[in-house]
Amino acid sequence: MTDRNSVSAAGEAEGADPAASRAINGRASVDRQRASGGTLRAPRRTCGRLTAGLGGLALLAGILSACGSSSHSASSSATTASGGAATTTANASTSAPASSGAAVSMNLEIYLGSFYTWLPYIASAEGFFAKNGIKAHVIGITSGGPVAFAALANGSADVAMGDLSLAGPLLDKGVGLTLISGAVKAGWQLVAPKGSTAPTTYPSNVTYLKGKPVGVVSLGSSSYYFLQQLAVAAGLGASGVSYAAVGGLPANFISALSANRVAAAMVSPDLGYYLTNIAGDKLLFNFSSTQALTGAGGLLGSIAGDAGAGMWARNGWLSANPGVAAKFQLAMDEADVWVHNPANLTKLISTLQAEKDLAAFEQGAGAPKFFAYALPLILASEPGGESGTANVMKFWVKTGLLTHTIPVAQWYSSTTPATEAQVTAAASAAGVS
Repeated sequence: MTDRNSVSAAGEAEGADPAASRAINGRASVDRQRASGGTLRAPRRTCGRLTAGLGGLALLAGILSACGSSSHSASSSATTASGGAATTTANASTSAPASSGAAVSMNLEIYLGSFYTWLPYIASAEGFFAKNGIKAHVIGITSGGPVAFAALANGSADVAMGDLSLAGPLLDKGVGLTLISGAVKAGWQLVAPKGSTAPTTYPSNVTYLKGKPVGVVSLGSSSYYFLQQLAVAAGLGASGVSYAAVGGLPANFISALSANRVAAAMVSPDLGYYLTNIAGDKLLFNFSSTQALTGAGGLLGSIAGDAGAGMWARNGWLSANPGVAAKFQLAMDEADVWVHNPANLTKLISTLQAEKDLAAFEQGAGAPKFFAYALPLILASEPGGESGTANVMKFWVKTGLLTHTIPVAQWYSSTTPATEAQVTAAASAAGVS
């Protein structure tokens, strides 16, 4: 049986921190197919350019720009929020409804090289989607979350990962999306440069930043809003710090911190691991911590323990394939239990290594620490269930990102597990432990 607290890495192990792997070890990727009941299609990443992450969460996907795509794939363009075009690599199939007994075709966008999408990646690579009647065409996008969700909106993708800061604006415009599974519980990290005299206990770690420049992806981004609410909770007020738009590239944050151009920066957990464990920077506040959010109070306290990012499906695909949401959820449940089982660690490592997207410092002696960091954040459930996810919706309305509350029943699958105990029970009933 799985013991989520006992997983450790041994031998030649690699994790998935794309931030440093691209910033330090730029490398080409693999374009290939696996015989796992689905097709894994990653665009060739030979240009060596980093992308920031997922927009709303600005998760550090670290996908490199594709200079060329697989001959097995067709390119489709999506327009980013800034009006620029970004290309994704999508399977040419049209996700038509499956006949009785036939596998349901699914175009699944994931962020290859990030532990944020380990679960759907493993669900495909280890055959859990195929077992549950889904033929997954896994596609690595060439940019962040806004592009992934634009692909959902235009129908070129069926399922993608993100949070309500990405899905909410589309829901607000009437785009039909449903949250069908969890993926990861992770949020921003507030990190100060190496040698900073900033305290590490709340609220002095925040009040220290009064009037100082703090790096965010952009003004109006998710990182901006979370930092703003932290400043408010600490008594500084919304304008208590100076918001410095750093841009999306991990290299931008690394440079800004190492040159002390900012007193701190809001970074994703992927990049945060590298900065605080390898580069020697200082963690000031962890937005992934329920205890930290509860202690901060205010709007941040209102979402303590609630869901992070999850898997969103377009309603057209769900309605064309009745029952597919439950099949997808079960495959994710099985992948969740599988990755947390210490007996599968060696196979997990080899599967991740095969994509050639992993950083040197996550191998060998560095692996146990990295896996101990990443695995507890990975989960197929949506913590808090419908009520917790509704709290997150209210959070984004109160911050001003969304204009009004959209009833959770309109976009949340009621069969999505709310606890890891439910995930384990479902996977166990299906023979995975």
